[in-house]
Amino acid sequence: MSTRSKSASRRSLGAVLRPAILVVALALLATCATAGAAAPARDASAAPCTATATGAPWSYKGQKGTLYTVLGENGASCSLGAKWLKRITTSHGTKSPTGWTCLATSGIGECQTKGGGIFEFTPKLKK
Repeated sequence: MSTRSKSASRRSLGAVLRPAILVVALALLATCATAGAAAPARDASAAPCTATATGAPWSYKGQKGTLYTVLGENGASCSLGAKWLKRITTSHGTKSPTGWTCLATSGIGECQTKGGGIFEFTPKLKK
């Protein structure tokens, strides 16, 4: 008799939990759908940008200089890249803005943030 009452109790608990789980799942789906609909589209600042800035001296195929082209993508600020370029290029990427990870070798490099922003820099070559 005790076995029967346990299985009946489990069935009744399962019968109560199934609709409750279904209601919670539907509420979560509705929340996700409205959150996705309310998410703003990328604004114009997320468009790629370019800038020219001064960094550490470089040499490439007979050309020399200190000017670099900075390219910002996914909302990365070209002005931030230009501001930090001298420090990043002279330290070979060991110094970077807070929240950014940089890698730089002999005149080229890239910095990125966990949010997806990237700025790259390359020597500004003469034609």
